[in-house]
Amino acid sequence: MARKPRVLVVYKKDAYQQYVQEQQDPHLLRLLRQRHPDVRDMQEAHAVHEETMDAIVHAMRQLPVAFDLAYRADLKVTRRYDLVVTVGGDGTFLQAARSVARTPILGVNADPARSEAVFCAASRATFARMCRAALEGRLPELRLYRLRLSLNGAPLPHRALNDVLVVHDDPATMSRYRLSLGGRAELQKSSGLWVATAAGSSSAVLAAGGVRMSWRSTRFQYRPRELYRGRLSRSRLTGGVLPPHERLGVTWLMRRGSVFVDGPHVRIPLQFADRLEIRLSLSNPLRVLGLTGR
Repeated sequence: MARKPRVLVVYKKDAYQQYVQEQQDPHLLRLLRQRHPDVRDMQEAHAVHEETMDAIVHAMRQLPVAFDLAYRADLKVTRRYDLVVTVGGDGTFLQAARSVARTPILGVNADPARSEAVFCAASRATFARMCRAALEGRLPELRLYRLRLSLNGAPLPHRALNDVLVVHDDPATMSRYRLSLGGRAELQKSSGLWVATAAGSSSAVLAAGGVRMSWRSTRFQYRPRELYRGRLSRSRLTGGVLPPHERLGVTWLMRRGSVFVDGPHVRIPLQFADRLEIRLSLSNPLRVLGLTGR
């Protein structure tokens, strides 16, 4: 008897479920009783998310698969899967991607009216068809390269699909670090340093002055944000696109700092004189289904 394909469905909890239903936040409950329009919208978004989850679970039960459900914050992949499905937006997709090496991944935008979800090719209406096609190997596959990090010479387990932010713990405090690149090094003061993949080039790094890149590119880019320029600060390493084998080094020169990987959920603490190295990983790119590139 042939083995059924096994699918992991990773889902998010929306804000209404977390803060109103589960945590019973008194401020939000008060606003809800007052019929505040923004809390009402939060409630409506919850209803849409629940409808999408119901549709996904129903579709999975109709397919010849075995499937597991996992809340994204509790995600621990301990077995082999043939497909990973994410239900939410890009945040859920990015969290699931951290646990994926070679398994293909299909993103479902749970609420297209409210979520950009650029990594999510499917919706509630198209999921059953696209999931079946994915299991049969008929969906287009886009391979996205990720960033590899090491701290003080030791490799870190986290790889970034979108971007890395090196920054002081206090957002109102200037970041001070030494940037090393291509045999050059210079002291910089800025609001932090973005390093982004091609897939992440359309988000934060672009807003900071970077450039949009083809998702199929095997290059990456860096960009200091709000770089300080003064009498003693004559920075020349102000951002650019880097070849795949380039290594970007950051020596942290403040008492406290952090490296954030693909958003706020993975934080690596920094202390004075810590040395961070960032490079592009060309091995085991993420296999994203249903996307043809940008």
